[in-house]
Amino acid sequence: MLSNAALSKARYFTRLSKAQFCSSVLKIQHDPVRSEFNVFLNDHKAYLSYTIDDRNKRISLNHTEVPEVFRGKGVGKKLVEAAFDHASREDMQVKIVCEFAQEYYERNEAKLKHIRKED
Repeated sequence: MLSNAALSKARYFTRLSKAQFCSSVLKIQHDPVRSEFNVFLNDHKAYLSYTIDDRNKRISLNHTEVPEVFRGKGVGKKLVEAAFDHASREDMQVKIVCEFAQEYYERNEAKLKHIRKED
């Protein structure tokens, strides 16, 4: 069991992380070496992993991982948007494996008409 001092310190750092997140602009980064779009806050990383099939000019959106500190703040949405933007710029077909990315696509299909989605 945590002491009161340790618990108080943990709560302080949680509030500090949330305050820093709320006051900063999200910078989604593309890391082609790791095949992911990601964003960092202190020691936390949220990411969307993908694979590319160069021969068929297709990107597969495989998995989105968002730590607790990022949840409910639109981070997953920003990661998926970055992946769709990348696919559009590179004229790639999109295969959606990730459930979160699929839900985002279905909710925003009208504005994503330019995306060539694999059925």
